[in-house]
Amino acid sequence: MTFKYLPDHSHQANVAILPLEVLCRSAGYSEYWIDGAEVSLLKTDSGGEMTSQNHLAVIYNSSESNIETVTKQAYEQAFQSSKANRCTHLIRTWNYLHDINGSDNGLERYQSFCVARHEMLEKFEQLTTPNPAATAIGSHNGENVFVFLFAKQAGHVIENKRQVSAWEYPKKYAPKQPRFSRAMKYGPVLMCSGTASVVGHETLHLNDVLAQLDECLKNVSVLLSEDENKYPIQSGLYRFYLREVEHAGLVEAKIIDFGIENYIVLHGDVCRENLLIECEVVFQ
Repeated sequence: MTFKYLPDHSHQANVAILPLEVLCRSAGYSEYWIDGAEVSLLKTDSGGEMTSQNHLAVIYNSSESNIETVTKQAYEQAFQSSKANRCTHLIRTWNYLHDINGSDNGLERYQSFCVARHEMLEKFEQLTTPNPAATAIGSHNGENVFVFLFAKQAGHVIENKRQVSAWEYPKKYAPKQPRFSRAMKYGPVLMCSGTASVVGHETLHLNDVLAQLDECLKNVSVLLSEDENKYPIQSGLYRFYLREVEHAGLVEAKIIDFGIENYIVLHGDVCRENLLIECEVVFQ
């Protein structure tokens, strides 16, 4: 299976079009997911599906404004497809939600997303299964994009000993806690979730984007220390989400100084308003 992320306007069935502006990136940045098997592509009105012998990727696009409605629609389609393809282990999700810090019916839209996601995970009997690595980021153009990666074999969850597991967060963050792992090890691939300046469950370094970036990288290093392969932290494929466009130059300079060679920085809102930056990373 080849799975490719490019923040452009291609309409190929096997490309997820991210609803985020590119602020900067390393030369030649691209991202592929490959398992070496023949891939079948299915184009749908809402996106597309890619299946191989052992994997399923589902892309769901919608301009639906109600965050609970679109979340339920996306997760319903994804889990129905996983059941039909007998590919039942959800190992990675990406959730790009318009106006993630806005309000819907008295709740922050991210909180509404957490409630709807929990309801769908309960419906499909996923609450007792390992939580996938996951990202939830806000877009600005009215579009919602969901990407799901399923496998026939389960991955191995890795948690961060500096942080409270997301599903054990205090209820002040959302009526239903987020359901994701800090990282998922799947074969030789280590997929780190959206990682921000959080220790325990509290945000650190308010209003200081570079200090928050440092804390992100500390949290990535802890996840690497729990993995048997001990990848160098600079060797990963990094995707950064940055709240304020004017911080892009400072952030890119810090990334380069740290020695990260493969990266992209996208303009996106992090799930908490006091978080200025988040990163996700893949190691192999």
